[in-house]
Amino acid sequence: MDQSLWQSAGGTVRQSDPLAVNTSAFRGRKTSRVKSERRRKEILEAAIRVAAREGIRGIKHRAVAAEARVPLAATTYYFRDINELVNDAFALFAVGAQQQLQVFYEALTLVLDGLQPDQLLRDSNYRSTLAERLTQISLAWMQDQFSRRRDQVLAEQVFVMEALRDERLAVVARRYRQFWIDGLERLLSRLDSPLPRQDATLIVNVVLGMSYDLLLEIPGAESEVLSASVERIVQLALGIQPEQ
Repeated sequence: MDQSLWQSAGGTVRQSDPLAVNTSAFRGRKTSRVKSERRRKEILEAAIRVAAREGIRGIKHRAVAAEARVPLAATTYYFRDINELVNDAFALFAVGAQQQLQVFYEALTLVLDGLQPDQLLRDSNYRSTLAERLTQISLAWMQDQFSRRRDQVLAEQVFVMEALRDERLAVVARRYRQFWIDGLERLLSRLDSPLPRQDATLIVNVVLGMSYDLLLEIPGAESEVLSASVERIVQLALGIQPEQ
């Protein structure tokens, strides 16, 4: 598998401070000192790990303080109640996940930037080769998610399910999902999709379903099936009929 382009585009998130990207979704105590902000972030990262391991009900002040290795008073200082802690943990998770997605989108964009405009057209003779290249990068990204980043995928499922019950979390979840769709829509527009918005939405829904299957380890979700599924998603997005 050609993973060199994925790795050259980052392969891992470029490290920027998530709390410096967008603070509008955060509800806990704001801080101005670097040391205080670092501790606040450590607490939120600990809450994300607890969520992945024990579910949303596992996020308690005492459990998170133990996970973060900070005094219990630190969690209650930054977060008045569990709702604030859960909300800000999801907000931090969403920003980090968006950064990872951005690296993935940049890897795909590098491929498109290296082509002539006519090679991006739907009737181009290069279409099948392009589909193969995009499949390789997409598959490498998904395999990375379910190997090195499995806990993050678990946390995502936990937070999204809780967002169905909590409108404050639903706001964060919608923004996060919208980021997925917007990035794909831009790529699909360049790929001459007649319905880029609809296609982007469909792909996000399918990938989220695949994530659920893989986390459950449903029979048939092995590497070979994942590879075939990703290949078919790319073919559908590019309007390619599979070979019989």
